Amino acid sequence: RGLSSGMADLLEALWAEATSGQNEYDEKKWEGLNIWPKGEEPMKAEKVLEKPDDYTLQRFLDARKSDPIKAGKMLATCLEWRRQNIVKYFLKDELTIREDPEEIIYRALCPHATVGFTKTGLPIFWERTGLVRVPELVKYVDSQTLLRRHVRHMELCTTRMKKSARRLSMRHLEEEVKLPAKAADLIVEYTNPDFLKQVVVCDLAGMSFAPDSTGMSIFRSVSKIDQNFYPERLSVCFFINAPWIFTGVWAVVKHFLDPVTQQKIRILGSGYQEALIEVIGEENVLKCYGGKLEEPDSFRVRSEEEKTKLLAPFKEPPKESQTTRY
Repeated sequence: RGLSSGMADLLEALWAEATSGQNEYDEKKWEGLNIWPKGEEPMKAEKVLEKPDDYTLQRFLDARKSDPIKAGKMLATCLEWRRQNIVKYFLKDELTIREDPEEIIYRALCPHATVGFTKTGLPIFWERTGLVRVPELVKYVDSQTLLRRHVRHMELCTTRMKKSARRLSMRHLEEEVKLPAKAADLIVEYTNPDFLKQVVVCDLAGMSFAPDSTGMSIFRSVSKIDQNFYPERLSVCFFINAPWIFTGVWAVVKHFLDPVTQQKIRILGSGYQEALIEVIGEENVLKCYGGKLEEPDSFRVRSEEEKTKLLAPFKEPPKESQTTRY
């Protein structure tokens, strides 16, 4: 990947700050974002941190408005959080994620789908957010397990971004640069492109506005994880079928997001189709939203009878804590 001398210098300064030893990890500050119960980690944490690629360094630089010192401090915290929480465990290899043993629970109670790509190749995540009932969900998984699920989800989305970046790079090298397929493949393998973001579509139809302190606490934690450890990964988030009352809810929850992230949020009512098709394209919009893409099983709304059958193998956890070893 070619970088200007100025950008290369900034990235070197960022990495020098991140590895200076001056940025002590504040365990107390971040302990609420630990995703494994103490003593139940699936493997030992690595001792040595590898230098991230230039794409990752630039994302942190962008997140801190090209200030290499601030970006270096942010990266140092992220790398140590990833090391201590053994985030690498979720990866079978660079582009493959381990299966989630609790996937059935989420299929029953949180309809979702990681399918489709926008017109520019950005991967899409869909969720029927309005149908998610956190009080029901925490009967089967505790808050820490939900955070672990989110981190796994972000790693899954990251692999989709990388795979799409590879496909786009291959297409460019073969069709525009006119390189033979073998040569293009070697270049893509060597450069390991990772320059994409993702699009998120959250369907708020059916949303409950009953007070939910657990749900709000999880939302705050998830927001901290995304903004501090996965910066510059969101292109745009569509909230569709938003009821009028959601405007008031958004006025509260938006303060948990940084101003840049707030600008990436689009709140739409029932007239969302044109906006989705403009960005995504009709071929990759799910059929239930007026497009042509088939809905995967994970996105299907289950009857109460189906939910009961799916959840039967899972016992409700103790009130204090419950974990499932990966």
